[in-house]
Amino acid sequence: MKLKSLALPLFALVLLLSACGQKATQVSENGNSEAKIKTEKPVQKEESLTLEKVFEKTITASKDLKSLTLKMENEQTITSSSNSEPTAMTSTIDMDLIQDPLSLYQVMTMNIPGEDAIKTESYFTKQGFFMYEPAQGAWMKLPDEMSTELLKATEQQGDPATELKKMQEFIEDFTFEQDNSSYILTLNASAEKFNAFMQEQLAQSFGQSAGFDLQSVDVSGLKYSYTIDKKTFYPTAMTVDISFKTVEGSEEVTLEQKTNATFSNYNGVNEITIPEEVIKSAQEIELPH
Repeated sequence: MKLKSLALPLFALVLLLSACGQKATQVSENGNSEAKIKTEKPVQKEESLTLEKVFEKTITASKDLKSLTLKMENEQTITSSSNSEPTAMTSTIDMDLIQDPLSLYQVMTMNIPGEDAIKTESYFTKQGFFMYEPAQGAWMKLPDEMSTELLKATEQQGDPATELKKMQEFIEDFTFEQDNSSYILTLNASAEKFNAFMQEQLAQSFGQSAGFDLQSVDVSGLKYSYTIDKKTFYPTAMTVDISFKTVEGSEEVTLEQKTNATFSNYNGVNEITIPEEVIKSAQEIELPH
C-alpha cells in the first residue's frame, strides 16, 4: 500500500514560504505564552523580525547548507472500509543527506503490533539506489530510471520558492511565535483549503502509479509546526499531524499520521560511500514492460 510510504518533509520549507508580515509572539521554552509583541512598542531587533524576514534569512542560510542529519519518528494508523480493525505502525528514520551531488544513507525501522520489527538500509548516490530487503535477506538495486525520477523529485523539493504562489491562500492560517532560541511557525489548515494542494503534491510524488484515486483525497485535519534556530536560521525541528481519507481500489481508506523530526549535524556529513560488497551483491530490480 503506497500510503504507507507517505512522507511530509516536502511541506516543511514549502509552508515556510507561504506566510508574510506577521510578528512573533513571545513564548516560554515550554511553549506557554509569556507576552505578545506589539508593533507600536519598541522591541529588540531580533524580536521584531517578521515572517518574511525570517524566510529571507532562512533561504540565505540554506544556500550554505551542504549536508545534514535527519532523525524522524512516525506514528501511523490506517483504517479501511473492508477491515474495521485499524492497522497501527510506528517507524523511525535516521538519515545522513548530502545536497550536491545528492546522496543519502538511511536506516529505517518499522514496527507493527504482533509482528517482528522490520529494519531496512538504503543508499542513494550517483551509483544508484540500493536498498536492503530484509524479507529476502539481500540487497536490491532499483532501475536507473527509478533512481533518476527520485533524483529529480528530490531536487524539485529542494527548491521550495517555486511553491510560493500556490501557498498564498494559507497566510491567515499561520501563527508565528518565538522563545529565547527559536522561531516557531505553526499551521492549522482547514480541510477545504488544503485538499487541492494535498492532491497536487501526491500527484507529483506518485503520479499514475499511486494506486489510489488522487482526486478522492479528503484532508480532515492538518497541524504543522516548524522550528528555526535564531542564530543560524537553520531548521531544528518539525512536527506534522495529518489525517485524510482516500479511495484505494474499491476501499475507502483513512490515514492518520504524526511525524516528529529533528535536523542536526549541519555540514557535518562529508561523504556517503556505498560499500563495495553492497554494489557487487545487489540484485537489480526489473520494471515490468
